[in-house]
Amino acid sequence: MAGKDEPHLTIHTAHSINEINRETWDQLSAGKPFQSHRWYQFGEKVMSDCEPIYLLAYLGDELIGRAALWTIYNEPLPLGPGIGRTIFQAILRRWPLLICRSPLSNTTGLILPTESLHRETLKALSQTALTVARQRRSLMLVFDFLGEEESQNWPEGFSPVKVSNPGTFMQNRWSSLDEYLASRNKKDRQHYKRTQREAEKLGIQLERCKSVKDVEPALTLIHNVDIRYGNPPNPWMRNLLEKIEMIDGTWLSARQHGKLVGGGAIFEDNGSQLTTALGLAENIPYVYLLLTYASLEEAFKKKVAFLHWGSGAYSVKQQLGFEVEANNFIVISSNHTILQRLSQWLAG
Repeated sequence: MAGKDEPHLTIHTAHSINEINRETWDQLSAGKPFQSHRWYQFGEKVMSDCEPIYLLAYLGDELIGRAALWTIYNEPLPLGPGIGRTIFQAILRRWPLLICRSPLSNTTGLILPTESLHRETLKALSQTALTVARQRRSLMLVFDFLGEEESQNWPEGFSPVKVSNPGTFMQNRWSSLDEYLASRNKKDRQHYKRTQREAEKLGIQLERCKSVKDVEPALTLIHNVDIRYGNPPNPWMRNLLEKIEMIDGTWLSARQHGKLVGGGAIFEDNGSQLTTALGLAENIPYVYLLLTYASLEEAFKKKVAFLHWGSGAYSVKQQLGFEVEANNFIVISSNHTILQRLSQWLAG
């Protein structure tokens, strides 16, 4: 308990990242991937249909923690097409989800202090978030992309759930693609050379762009991948492609005789790389591998510390040296028991 002259913990609220001092925000975010002030500016522009609510925990004048909440009416749920998804989407349009996350990056939006103030700050932020959820008539309050330890010891009314399909990451220990390949075995080096050789024979060429010139064909290829793997479509994908210049992203496009046959977006923030928006034409080999090696090359060239490549294609990524991320826990709270059971079923 604070003494008479000791600073007290208080929670402030902001409704735009532009209301928050950049230096103060970035000081708390230092070294944490996709948590910078600039990244959140990008996120607000891309997710323009989702109202952000930033809960800022101050000890006196010092920012020590935060929770970045988003009011989401169109969350891409892990439900197959059909009456179930249609009904749930209709429910969300009236009672949205309130989700704590960093936008567009598969990382948490929760930052807490360590040691003595951890529990007190978590309690204050989570209880304030519950109040916000009630005010907005949210269907459910969700804190996602947490590690197992981060999902434990929450206040009463919050339940941890383990979800499937975790992301993947790799720690960067190389300064160039050549150095990376030299560290691999002979089979891996031969695989890379064969990919380059066969792609050239098929007339497939790779371009690195700072903007997406042909958004519609790119969206079609991304939709192809979603259908192939049963992924729910990302409602913010068009905005992400159209606003990629805002964050100095890189668009990798693979063309066969001038026609777009593959693509993917690369972003860097706070020393980490994110690859997303994978699009592929059907029945054209080597495109995915060509994009994969180009993403590695970009990461080494830009000296990022970590590479984050999302879920799926685990065997290929493991062969390249990626590991499964341990951030596949969510913490939920809802006044409705049936909704808590539903979320556990969806997570399973």
